[in-house]
Amino acid sequence: MRAIVFLLFVILVFLILRFTLNRIIEIRRQNREKNASQTQQASSLNPEEQPMVRCAECGVHLPQSEAYFDGQHTFCSEGHMQAYHRKQQEKHEQDSAEN
Repeated sequence: MRAIVFLLFVILVFLILRFTLNRIIEIRRQNREKNASQTQQASSLNPEEQPMVRCAECGVHLPQSEAYFDGQHTFCSEGHMQAYHRKQQEKHEQDSAEN
């Protein structure tokens, strides 16, 4: 009789452990899938994947979404855009004065 009770106890413990371990495995799988989808969403928004452009004034490379564009050239700041156009205007005036 004791052997049967002991055997039933061992079977009960085995079933509880099996259920618990299977549940842990399922939760970990769901977490991995959730993390993978979040990683994919985050990587699609990653600025490293944006096209990079070069500032015409200083040569710094920056994401296109952060650049200033004047129709021909890109710049890292509005100040560099103004400085570039000022230099181009002075250069054009000097070339006109020499001719």
